This record gives sequence, C-alpha cells and structure tokens, in this order.
Amino acid sequence: MCGIAGIVGRADAQGEREAIVQRMAATLAHRGPDGEGTVSAGACCFGFRRLAIIDVGAPAAPFANEDRTVWSVANAEIYNDTELRAGLEAKGHVLRTAVDTEVLPHLYEEHGADLVPHLNGMFAFAVWDTRREVLVLARDRPGEKPLFYWQGEDELVFASELRALLAHPRVPRAVDAQALSRYLLHDFFPAPLTPLAGVRKLPAGHVLVARSGRVDVRAYWELADYLARPESTRRKSADIADELDARISLAVRRRRRSDVPVGVFLSGGIDSSTVLAHLAEQTGSGVPVFALGHADQDFDESQYARETSNHFDADFHELILGEADLRDGLRRVGEGFDEPLGDASTVPSHLLSLFARQQVKVVLSGEGADELFAGYPTYLGHRVAGWYRGMPRWAKRALLGASRRLPTTMGNVGLDYLLERFAAAAERGLVERHHIWFGSLRPALQHDVLAPQVLDLLRGDDPFASARSRLAGRDLPDDLARLLYTDFTMYLQDDLLTKVDRATMLASLEARAPFLDHDLVEAVARLPSSLKLSGFTTKAILRRTVRRRLPKAVLSRRKRGFNIPFSRWLLHGLGEELRERFAPERVRARGLFSADGLNRLLDEHLARHADHRKPLFNLLALDLWCDRTFGVAAPVPVAGTQTTAVPALAEALA
Repeated sequence: MCGIAGIVGRADAQGEREAIVQRMAATLAHRGPDGEGTVSAGACCFGFRRLAIIDVGAPAAPFANEDRTVWSVANAEIYNDTELRAGLEAKGHVLRTAVDTEVLPHLYEEHGADLVPHLNGMFAFAVWDTRREVLVLARDRPGEKPLFYWQGEDELVFASELRALLAHPRVPRAVDAQALSRYLLHDFFPAPLTPLAGVRKLPAGHVLVARSGRVDVRAYWELADYLARPESTRRKSADIADELDARISLAVRRRRRSDVPVGVFLSGGIDSSTVLAHLAEQTGSGVPVFALGHADQDFDESQYARETSNHFDADFHELILGEADLRDGLRRVGEGFDEPLGDASTVPSHLLSLFARQQVKVVLSGEGADELFAGYPTYLGHRVAGWYRGMPRWAKRALLGASRRLPTTMGNVGLDYLLERFAAAAERGLVERHHIWFGSLRPALQHDVLAPQVLDLLRGDDPFASARSRLAGRDLPDDLARLLYTDFTMYLQDDLLTKVDRATMLASLEARAPFLDHDLVEAVARLPSSLKLSGFTTKAILRRTVRRRLPKAVLSRRKRGFNIPFSRWLLHGLGEELRERFAPERVRARGLFSADGLNRLLDEHLARHADHRKPLFNLLALDLWCDRTFGVAAPVPVAGTQTTAVPALAEALA
C-alpha cells in the first residue's frame, strides 16, 4: 500500500466514519492505482490504496493477525521482512502472502508499540488493536514516508497526505501563522508543523500511541545519539572505506528487492553514481537509468549522466526539458502537491518521475548522502565566514562593494548569486547564517511582504525557533555535527524527502534511498567530522570509499543543484503571470501578504537589480496551493499556532 487514511473515534457514527474514510482514500488514488478498500473494526476505520511492488497478485487489503483482532495499513517497504517473517513463523504465526507489510500486525502481537525498532525500511503505518482499543502510528527514521494527523474532541484522523485530511469535514481549514513564517524562511514546513493550524506531521523517527482519548508521541530513534559519540580516528581510512563500501552494497541489495522493474535516477554526481555502481555490480549490465537534460545549456549537465551510464553499460533514458515542458510541470506540481514546497526542483523531479514510470515502477536515488557525509558547499561557506568575520571592516566593505558591481546574470548559480547569499548572513551566528543561506525569505523580507494582520499574529515570534529547537539540549561535538544534524532532521526530512515522495507518488512511482538505510546512517554518523569535511574537500571519506568504483570525472565534479531556469522564465512570460497574481486587489483578497512588498521583489528581479528566484518561487508555490485549497484568489483564514490540539507534542519541536 502506498496511500493510507483512517479515523478512530466517534463510535456512534460508524456509517459516517466509513463514508468519510472512503472519500479520504479516494484522494490518494495516485499513490496506489493497483487496489483500494476500507475496513472497519470497532471504533476504527482504515482506508487504503495499493501500489503493488511485492507479491503483486496478492489481494489489496489491510493485514490482520490470525483472529483478526489486530489490523494494520501501511505505506511501506520493509526490507528485512524475510528475516522477520522467519522469526514470526518459528513462533507459530501464520502469514498468508509474501507482501512485506504483512509482518506488522504479527510484530505488534510480539512487541506492542515497541515493534518499530525491529524494522529496516521506509514506512508510515497504522496498527489498530481492537481488544485494547489502541492505535499506533509510526514513521520511519529519516522520514521517507509521510504521515499527517489531527486530533478532534472525540476522534483522531490520519492520512498519507494533507489532501486526504481535507476530505474530512471537521478538519480545520485555517493557515497557521507561525508555520507560514517557517515556510517563508525555510521553503518547507518543519515537522511537526503543517500549513494548517491544528494539523500535524508525525515527525520522522517517532511513534504515536492513542488510547482512552490520550495521545502520546515519542521518539524511538535519535540521530544525535550517534553524532554525539564519534569514534576515535585510530582506524585507518582505508579500513573505514572498506566497511562503508560493504554497508552501501548491502543497502542497495536490500532496496533492489522487487517483483516489478527497478531503475535509478542518475544525475552523474557521486551519490547517484555510487548507487548505480553497486546495482550494476549486483545485477549486471542494462540497469535502466533516467536522467534529465535542459534545452537551456547553462542548466544542462546531462552529459555527465550519459558518461556515467556508459561506464556501467546501463540502459540510458534521457528526458530533455524545454521551457514549455517546465511550465507544464509547474502546472502539474501546483495542482498535484498537497502542501506548499518552495523548492523549484520539484518541477523537474516530477517530470522525470512521469518519464521513468513508463519503464519501471521503482527507482533508487541518492538522497541522504549530502547530509551524512557533508556534501553541501554551505559547509565550506561556514568556514569562510569564520575568516570573513575576522577581516578588518575596510576589507569587508571592499569585498561587498566588488560583489555589488557584478552584473546579475540570472544563470545557474553564478558568482554574483553566491556572493549575495554569502553577504546576507556571513556575520550572523551559526543557526541564522545557515538557514538564511539555505532558505528564501529571511525575517526582514518577511516583515516587508506579510500583511499587517499576519504580522500581528507573529508579534514576538522567532522565525528561527524550529531550527534553534533542533539543537537545544543536544551535546554535539562540533559545528559540522550540528549542521549535519539540523539538515538531516529538517532539510532532508521536510524538503528533499517530501519532494521525492510527492514527485514520484504523483506519478505512481516508488523511490528508495539506499544511503538512508539506518545501519549505514548510524555507522556514518559515528565517524568524526574530520573524515567528512577535510580541509575544503566535501564528502572526503565517501570519495575515498567509491574512488575505485567511479570514473575520475565523477569524483572531481563540482556539486550543482537540481535547478531550473526560473530566474530567466520570470524575465519572459512568467513574470507577467506573477504580476497578475500579485495584483493589489488579488493580494488583498487573500489576506496573507502586502501587495507593495510582493511587487517590490518582482520589480527588482524584472529590472535585473537582484536575483529573487528563491523567494519568488517560494511565494508562487504557496499561492498555487492556496488556489487549490481555498479557491482561486479566495480569502485565506489565518490563526495563531494551535498548541492544544496535540498536547503530547506541545510544539516541542517548533
């Protein structure tokens, strides 16, 4: 199953509950086109959609234990199900199919809510114990699979996507002001926040237990436990590299298990090329690989993917995107994404997913390597910022003056763009600097663009609160460990994995990330920071690990983002489309923003005075979501953050 929904509560309204769950599940058809259904058991009703990957002929139904007193639905791939199944059958459990998620109700019988640490996989699942009237919700360690929920006075509602919750008539429909501010800063909603007041995401690595009207949420896995205790550097780098190579190989082997075709998303960079190298070694030549090219040569790097594919004798499939394709992708994403995501790479990611789905049903990808091995250029930027802060004031003024004299190129992350981003936060503390560099609308810009009534709700709020809370009370050994932890628990979870899940699932395609195998994650987290960022070499130990597997050209490539020419589109017809969206009467009708502030950003971009690609895409993605959720140019109700709806969380993470 790849789309789940359910309601627990309101025992006197079973007929209504079933009808609502059916509507909720219907909104998730794209996540599971191969089967559907609902099941009621006491005060609980589950709905589901199935994308058949393992034992594709098995019936599309929730799984139960032998006497049908424990039921489960799951959006999951359990990679160690064979070992779990053998252990369960040895204890007398009877499993009727080869579907991996059938182990869940039987594991619950053995371990209760503590079944989750026994799983290796990506998952968001629900288990209902009819005898004890206990609901267990759980989400995988890094957050590959999503799970949203809302607690009303006498019911708890959950689903794989927000759109399914919005099919429930009692789920509130007001934008959370603090969550909005976090989105504008980060380009995503940090868990447990969502766009809607009172609706929450179950954070990655957490389990929720609901019984007798009480909801308890707790972590069952914590990355900081491994980062906080780095091993000594006595081991030889060569030995560490050999161990990592074996772990990556095992992670790929686990994730290639499937009864349907499996391919690879290939960029030609280190991460996806490593995945391909191991998969080709395990399965032989002819691995289907899927890569993107751009008609705009400044953004086209497809030759690297082609060269890597040829090196491994893979079956290469390339999708070349022009402006018309990207505009169509923007429309699809705007209509199909169930929450705003201010990451422009969502557009090509979805188009590549549609392209790959014509050939395969499962793809492997390289997500997670940057957050584990320190792959982002911003980590180097923090080191440069330390030197910059120690420079004389006259030298800083000279450097900033030179950067301002550079022409605004609107290209693929040029020097002018990088220097502007650097200067915007180089003098700030670690948390603020990092998230201003990564994000879109820093606090001063938010003050310029938000409507007065929204600013009133945010009076006294700290936009960096979600980021600061991630590190509060964490005893991490150095700044790099702090940055890696923050990026793993925020940017990876709530941007990259959200993007990959929605972009692929919208195309009924499943994506798996070998680098997020938790055995591998824990081993890498325990390595000292000096092995990850060595001088000005990012991913140092990973480069050593894969250097005998990958072509030298791959190892020497400068990291580039998965970008689209959004800056240039705005200079053409798209800029006028935004002008219409930012028309004063339309902005006033929405009630979220100041028309003057929005148009100032757009004017500066169109006049080439500044490259505002990130804030403008962020705002466009939000407006497209508002169109879909509230109606075109319709008013959007706004509320302060609701902390009483989920007392166990109590905004502890935000």
